Amino acid sequence: MDYINLLHASGIYEKQTAKIIPFRSIDIFENAVSAGTGSFLVDGPKETVRIDESILPEDTTFGVRISGDSMEPEFHDGQIAWVLQQESVANGEIGIFALNGEAYIKKLQNDKDGIFLISLNEKYAPIKVSENDRLDI
Repeated sequence: MDYINLLHASGIYEKQTAKIIPFRSIDIFENAVSAGTGSFLVDGPKETVRIDESILPEDTTFGVRISGDSMEPEFHDGQIAWVLQQESVANGEIGIFALNGEAYIKKLQNDKDGIFLISLNEKYAPIKVSENDRLDI
């Protein structure tokens, strides 16, 4: 007897098709970026992980861990921020910045008063970028 056909005919069992979930390898840098007062940025160790593509934002280049609470409520301490590496960040966008060798995740504000790195958490003051500072994206 064909038990599989009997199960189908009984209505108790329905044939199911396996869903293929696409995974992607992506690097997560182990040196956290600061959502606070700054952390040193170096070409440090990274971990390559395989992640379900559906949870990654489109065109994600790599991930970084967040350290601190200055970007709450959007980003939390210990969370992984997915990053699209690009040459510039538009005014008002959130990006990963290296200011004088310290790595930050902040919102860029560029206006008549100068360039500032802004925290989303209001308990942190904006960081003013002076002419003598080195700011990398």
